[in-house]
Amino acid sequence: MPDWFTDAFPSDAELRWVNILVRLFAALVLGSLVATIYVSTRKRHASSATDLSQTLLLLAIVIAMITLAIGNNTARAFSLVGALAIVRFRSVVEDPRDTAFVILAVAVGLAVGAGFILVPLLGLPIAGFVAWWFSNRVVAPFRAMPSCRVSLRTEPGCSPARVQQTLASHLDGCREKRIETVKKGTLVELVYTGRMKQDSDGHALVQALQSCPGVVGVEVLFPESAST
Repeated sequence: MPDWFTDAFPSDAELRWVNILVRLFAALVLGSLVATIYVSTRKRHASSATDLSQTLLLLAIVIAMITLAIGNNTARAFSLVGALAIVRFRSVVEDPRDTAFVILAVAVGLAVGAGFILVPLLGLPIAGFVAWWFSNRVVAPFRAMPSCRVSLRTEPGCSPARVQQTLASHLDGCREKRIETVKKGTLVELVYTGRMKQDSDGHALVQALQSCPGVVGVEVLFPESAST
């Protein structure tokens, strides 16, 4: 290279350009492996998985570049930390499992950039096996059911025990929140809250409550769904 170019970047003399290219190529290959493990063990919509897989690949390369730039210079490391501290990300990682893969990509880029190639070569197969194991063993993972608010109007002679029994068969943690008379005392309005059970839904709950003697009106509201 010309002398004027090497004089402008004296720090590059600490690393040969061949070594830099080899490490960045290793970060590319291992980052691709992290993205492949993520996509193959993820059970979500394909488009969202593809977006994060690209991020994992780029993250491994970027971290490798940052590690190469830092080298063994402590002052340079603190300067880069201060510069990167101003970066703010607005995208929220919803799944803690996604966060683990982001940290995995960072670890791969850090190890490759520092020259410790055996760390990702030995660690990635273990991480991939663990991700594959849980993605195949957890056949029916727990699905968080939405909370709901049930309002029903009954005639004064309606049996509350039958209504509560029906609610208990469809809701977990069912609680009575309010009782009041409406339409000049001709009807009683009951309000309950709870969380829908795994084997039930709003339609089944409405049909079951309408079959109870004395129930003349049912409303099921999902506050979480309504706010989105």
